[in-house]
Amino acid sequence: MSLGQFKGKFGQGIRPNLYTVTSSAGFELTEDEALLIKAAAMPSASLGVVTIPFKGREVKRAGDRTFTDWTISVLCDDANAIHEKFIAWSQAFMGLEDTTRGLSYAQWTVAPLSVAAAGTGAQSIAANATAGKTITLVDCWPSEVGTIDFSYDSTDAVAEFSVTIGFDHWKFAD
Repeated sequence: MSLGQFKGKFGQGIRPNLYTVTSSAGFELTEDEALLIKAAAMPSASLGVVTIPFKGREVKRAGDRTFTDWTISVLCDDANAIHEKFIAWSQAFMGLEDTTRGLSYAQWTVAPLSVAAAGTGAQSIAANATAGKTITLVDCWPSEVGTIDFSYDSTDAVAEFSVTIGFDHWKFAD
């Protein structure tokens, strides 16, 4: 493969700082709130191993697919509204003072943006100008809303917290 062929195939590449994270019914973030998601990742999936003993040896076969929880980092806004929104979503699954359940599973998407689309303004981001495959997480719930750490030592930082989101499975969006 020549350098020209490589550059043509590779394009601009996916930049880790150009992405969108959105949510759907069940837990909806506004476009302004979605901008507060500081860090996210494409979630992983693993195939388990089934080991079958046979005459002193082991035969390995592919097992069940599992999906690890997904963690995002979120910046705290002035009113702390986004943290309160995640807490309210968590309480919908199990109240703090009673055991009522108003389950509200959500769908989340993670999409890398193309370098060209990211530089053209909000219209391209809203139009999902993705550089790679968009992943949709199916039937999500907040398994943990993390702490907000305060410290006199943190003079040049903005408060943030993490949210761990459990989900059934992910799929590539159509």
